[in-house]
Amino acid sequence: MAEIHTPYSSLKKLLSLLNGFVAVSGIILIGLGIGGKCGGASLTNVLGLSSAYLLHVGNLCLVMGCITVLLGCARWYGATKESRGTLLFCILSMVIVLIMEITAATVVLLFFPIVRDVALEHTFVTLRKNYRGYNEPDDYSTQWNLVMEKGLSKYFFSSL
Repeated sequence: MAEIHTPYSSLKKLLSLLNGFVAVSGIILIGLGIGGKCGGASLTNVLGLSSAYLLHVGNLCLVMGCITVLLGCARWYGATKESRGTLLFCILSMVIVLIMEITAATVVLLFFPIVRDVALEHTFVTLRKNYRGYNEPDDYSTQWNLVMEKGLSKYFFSSL
C-alpha cells in the first residue's frame, strides 16, 4: 500500500533535512575548533606568548559545535517521534544560542577596529623585539621567515 503524503509528513521530512544541516554545521564548527587548537602552537611561536588568548577561539568553536550537534540530533529525534516537549526544548535552546551568537557578533563588530589596532601594535612590538634577521637560526626568526615565504594561510594549514 502506498504511503499517504500529507502536508504534515512533508513538513516532518523538511525538518529532518534542516536538522541534518544543523548537525553538519556543528561538525564543521568542531573541525574548526580542532584546527584552531592544533595550529595554535605555531601561532604562539610566531606572535609570542601574549597571543595565547587567541587559542580560546578554538575552545569556543569546539563547545558551540558540540552543542549544535547535540541540539540537531535532539531536534531530529523530536521530529521523528513527534515529541512536542523535545521540539519545544530544542527550539528554545536554539533561540538562546542564536541570541548569544548575535550578541557576540555585535560586540566583535563594535570593537573590531580597536582590537585590530591593539593586535597590530602588539605584533609589531613583538616583531621588532624578537626578529634577528633572515639567516638567523633562532626559532622566532625561522618561523617568521617561513610565514613570509609561504604566506600566512599556507603556513597555518600546512601544519595540520
